[in-house]
Amino acid sequence: MPPRCIFCDNESGSEEHLWPDWMHKIVKFAPINIQEANGPIITGQDPEQTINTVCHTCNNGWMSRIEQKNVPRLKPMLLNGPITIDPGGMKILTEWAVNRAMVAESIKPRSDNVNFYTREERVAFREKQTIPDRTRVWIGALSNSHIGCHGTDYTIMLDDRKTRIGTGSVNTIYVGHFVVQTVTEHLHPPYVSDQKVFITPPPSGCDERLVEIYPNGPKKVDWPPKPFRDEGPAGVIALRDRWHRGEKTDKIKNV
Repeated sequence: MPPRCIFCDNESGSEEHLWPDWMHKIVKFAPINIQEANGPIITGQDPEQTINTVCHTCNNGWMSRIEQKNVPRLKPMLLNGPITIDPGGMKILTEWAVNRAMVAESIKPRSDNVNFYTREERVAFREKQTIPDRTRVWIGALSNSHIGCHGTDYTIMLDDRKTRIGTGSVNTIYVGHFVVQTVTEHLHPPYVSDQKVFITPPPSGCDERLVEIYPNGPKKVDWPPKPFRDEGPAGVIALRDRWHRGEKTDKIKNV
C-alpha cells in the first residue's frame, strides 16, 4: 500500500506536478548548471517533475487554495514586474513557501528515509497553516528566468563545537525571476532557545539581495529588489549553498 500523505491519514500518490500549470503558461525557463559536490554537472531541472507524497484531497483542497491566493502576487514576481507587497501579502507568501518546502523536503532522497519536518508540524500546517517554530523565509529576484528546487541540512552545535544540539533544513526554490529560501531549525531536548536566537550563515554577497519576510518582515517590499545573477558570489548557486558552513552558537541553553 502507498504510504500516508505527509499532511493527513489518506494514502499518498496523487502524482501531481511540482510546478503548476499556470507557471508553465507564463514563464519560459532557461537552463542553469547545477553541480553537487564533485558530481556531474546537471543542466537545469525537469519542469515536469511530479510528486507522490501527498493525497488527492490535500493537493486539490487546502494546498490548491494556498496556491490560488498567491497567484496574483507571484505572477508579476515570476515575470520580474513591479509590485508592492504588504504584510498581508508576505504572510500568504510565507504560507506558500513553507508548504512548498514541506513538499520538496518530502521527496528529497535521504539515507535513513526520515523527513525533517515532523508529522505534528505538517498536520498543524494543514489544519491552521501554522508555521513551524524557528522558521525564517527570505525572497529575492533573479536576473534570468530559471526553475529549480534544492534542499540541504546543517548541524547546530554549541560553541565548543563538540556538542550537537539540533539540525536545520534549508529549501531554496527558484521559478521564473523569483526565488524563495525557507529555513527551519529543530533543537534536540533538553536544549531550548529564545525564538529570536538563530543560526546564521556566513556573510556573503547574497545578504543584500535577500528580503526577509518572516518572522521579521518589513512594512512593505517594493519588487523587484537587486537581482541574483547566474554565477559568482551573488549568484543562484551561492544562494543555495550559503548554509553549508552555518555558524555555531553558544546562546542555546540546556534546561
